Amino acid sequence: MKQDLTIPHGALDGIEAFLRVAERRSFSAAASDLGVSPSAISQTIKGLEVRVGSPLFMRTTRSVGLTQAGEQFLERAAPAYAGLAEAYEAARNLGNRPAGRLRINLMRGAVQPMFEPILAGFCDAYPDIELEIFGDDALSDLNAGGFDAGVRMGEALDADMIAVRLTGPFRFTVFGAPSYFERFGKPETPADLRQHRCVRLRLASGGLIPWSFMEGNREIEIPVTGPVIVNDQAAIIMAVRSGVALGMTAEPVLKEHIERGDLEIILADRAASTAGLFLYYPSRKQVMPKLRAFIDYAREFLPEDIGR
Repeated sequence: MKQDLTIPHGALDGIEAFLRVAERRSFSAAASDLGVSPSAISQTIKGLEVRVGSPLFMRTTRSVGLTQAGEQFLERAAPAYAGLAEAYEAARNLGNRPAGRLRINLMRGAVQPMFEPILAGFCDAYPDIELEIFGDDALSDLNAGGFDAGVRMGEALDADMIAVRLTGPFRFTVFGAPSYFERFGKPETPADLRQHRCVRLRLASGGLIPWSFMEGNREIEIPVTGPVIVNDQAAIIMAVRSGVALGMTAEPVLKEHIERGDLEIILADRAASTAGLFLYYPSRKQVMPKLRAFIDYAREFLPEDIGR
């Protein structure tokens, strides 16, 4: 018996708009991403909801959320749409020409140190690639989010991912401004930080990142407090430079500040380290020319002083 694989006319209309609104939780932000008006997005979603036969979003003046039907639709539509997008990309890239949109998901704190040194050169070298950089502190599902690859620290990756090393190991160090040390002195041990003012970093999940140190061969965590909590690595440096508190971040990010004398690293001999940054993608995913071009370029031109 012949199987009917025909997709009903118009069944795919509005899927991209739905996925972008679900990701951004905002009609206006989704409209901006897609280059259309908010009213156009709204009409597209209304048409999709009519065809589905159920509301997909709960809308208020302050927020946009998914209904139960919307959650179920997202669960199935996101990977299906990602697969369809890959099919288009595979066809477009016949002939091994790096082209199309390349979406990379990475920790927000890694955006500036990783991309600032290579962004202009990469865009000049591959003018047919549209690079989308998505800062995200959660370990997002690449397929569900429509990403080609992600960048994370090696120890955070699942075993079923293909991982390509981008940097060498680096430390997470405590640092402060001269004005802070003049007022409050310097801690001599990690335990002394309990009596100091510290800037803490809140993750998208809501948790605060602990401050970790090495004690012999084991890693310990020191509970710290302070007057400032941020959710962005750049904000940590801003707060510390003002002299309000101490901070902790990846050592390579501080290089220029240390050289200028704006900041000073302390407790370096007790700093915990990471295996480094890796670009990763699902093992079952075909490496498209656009992604291979980025991997090769990043590995060649990322400067050694960001940790490699």
